[in-house]
Amino acid sequence: MKREKTKSIGEAIAAYVEESRLGEGLLQARICGLWDALTVGQLRLGACTARRSFRAGVLSCKLNSSVVRAHLQFQLEAIRTELNARLGEEIVKQIKLT
Repeated sequence: MKREKTKSIGEAIAAYVEESRLGEGLLQARICGLWDALTVGQLRLGACTARRSFRAGVLSCKLNSSVVRAHLQFQLEAIRTELNARLGEEIVKQIKLT
């Protein structure tokens, strides 16, 4: 058997993700994980996040505590900037807290 064109493992994984249309789901998981890392690691408030979702540039977070919601409301722009910095591009356009 003769190999025509070999691919690196990174190229093979990227092709599989594209074929399977997993890119959007992986991006959502990554953004939600970064939200948890930022709020738990820096603010110690991540345990109050009941649900997170990301769609069309908007990260929506449902919080269990109105006190935490009020506290985070003043820091949303800084958190959004940090999320985008860690992602390496401007993906998160807005954060909504409910």
